[in-house]
Amino acid sequence: MRKSSRMPASETTSRSITKPMKRCLLAFVLLLSAFISQTQAQVIDRVIGVVGEDVILKSDIENRYAYYMANGQEDDGTLRCSILENLIVEKLLSNKARQDSLPVSEEQVANEAKKRIAQFLQQMPKEELEKIYGKPISQIEDDLKPDIENQLLMEAMRNKVLENVSVTPREVKEFFKSIPEDSIPYLPAEVELYHIVITPPWSEESKTRAKQELEEIRAMILKGDISFADAAKKYSQGPSAPNGGSLGEFGRTTMVAEFNDVIFNMKEGEVSEVFESPFGMHIAKLHKRLGERVRASHILRIPQRTLNEDELAKAQLARIRAKILADSISFQKAAIKYSMDQATKDCGGCIKNPNSGELFIPLDMLDADLFFKVDNMKVGEITEPEQLFQPGSTEKLFHILYLKSKIPPHKANLKDDYQKLSAAALQSKQAEKLEEWFKSARKNIYLEILDENCQEALKKFSSNGKQQ
Repeated sequence: MRKSSRMPASETTSRSITKPMKRCLLAFVLLLSAFISQTQAQVIDRVIGVVGEDVILKSDIENRYAYYMANGQEDDGTLRCSILENLIVEKLLSNKARQDSLPVSEEQVANEAKKRIAQFLQQMPKEELEKIYGKPISQIEDDLKPDIENQLLMEAMRNKVLENVSVTPREVKEFFKSIPEDSIPYLPAEVELYHIVITPPWSEESKTRAKQELEEIRAMILKGDISFADAAKKYSQGPSAPNGGSLGEFGRTTMVAEFNDVIFNMKEGEVSEVFESPFGMHIAKLHKRLGERVRASHILRIPQRTLNEDELAKAQLARIRAKILADSISFQKAAIKYSMDQATKDCGGCIKNPNSGELFIPLDMLDADLFFKVDNMKVGEITEPEQLFQPGSTEKLFHILYLKSKIPPHKANLKDDYQKLSAAALQSKQAEKLEEWFKSARKNIYLEILDENCQEALKKFSSNGKQQ
């Protein structure tokens, strides 16, 4: 139901056609490890830095160091000092935000804490999470709030410092000219891809059966024979079932339109009538409305597909392809009109780079199946209908693929890589702006580095800019 380049982690397997990303799960595991080690930290920890009202502990460095190493970061002996520098910068930002009384409300902190708990619950059931932490969900949520407040303060201060920083085309050009010739990066081949996705239809008989099952479940809930959460655990076919059907907290841009149309028109505590989405048949319960965000649960029943589902899906795509080739409709307009992929249809079927959001995707970022298809395509070609394979997914989808343009491997240049160079120029300008701000902020915020190994490397951060 979630509207993204992937199907929602809470509901289905990934629809992404780029290489699966595992950092989310790794970050989650490390967050748990860091949390569990807090009791040990009281024995082995020591203060290695003081920034205004905050201290930096040895365990802060080690937890982040472990995360970087697990993600393949190399250490030339300076990584721990670099981590300490980043932590100093973060705490300078949050301290100055407090001095300037930047607005970060208790409601913002509470909402973010609930959002993170919801993300945790997508990874494991509530009971297991509470067992790992050794405390109830409400206490875990409260324990997260101090760090969340600091992060929000840091972001607010950084946004304030950089709010008017931008780059002009001339500055982008000058930035590119400033790069030494032997330092200009060599970029891999990139492609601009679009697709139209069709999901094989459910049989009417199985849709009717799923609807009847949900109506019976809803009746039991309304009578008080079973709670919504227990009904979800017993009857729901979505991955959120072990968590009582909880979808956590989300906004209007998170779920597909069919789900939003129901949930955002409900009253708190209400259980919806049965409704259909691209993922199946649902009933939903609205727990809480938080401005433009809501907290809700649902029970999902997935109808069976028709016996000749593959042929029906491919035949529909073949008809769409024929219309495009006959110039009766453009590929982008056809995608908007016919595609069932909520993540890409609104932009005409565009498949964006998941890291940058750009339309061009490096070929080596595509999964193996798609890579070999695209590598043999000509610019302007539209493939015959074929199955869209997704690592780890049991859902069957079919698509036609359109290669709009392709940039061969090349040395970066302004013509082909203006967006990338513009982003790099902006980052460079932002870094200069932040460096100016740090020099000013250090004069008003006490800062002391107690880690002897990093004192020389980070002497620029000493109070008033003087060497310790």
